[in-house]
Amino acid sequence: MQQYVEFILSESDMRLGACDWGYCVYRRESSACLGDDRRPNPVLRTENTCITCANFAVRDRHRPVGETRWRRNLDLLAHPMLDEESRTLAQTRIAECERVLAALDAGPAGDRDAI
Repeated sequence: MQQYVEFILSESDMRLGACDWGYCVYRRESSACLGDDRRPNPVLRTENTCITCANFAVRDRHRPVGETRWRRNLDLLAHPMLDEESRTLAQTRIAECERVLAALDAGPAGDRDAI
């Protein structure tokens, strides 16, 4: 897998970016963060943006970030004083995390890739 990734990166205009919540197999044309020719936009590169991006990929090593974010938003939903706008945002984030975690669970054992 590593050799294949290195080959693709060397033979194309793609770039690989890593962050705590996943990888960016970066191409400007499909960038949800509106990055430039060289890299993702550091201001708009967030978990919320990346989850919607065609460039986004996760591996099992990113599972703890997804699980922590999922739990944090579940806890937020349990707060009795949470306003409706924040409740909707937390529910959206929970669904995003569940999608990532389910994709990881469905991946081939030992080399889990998803999304």
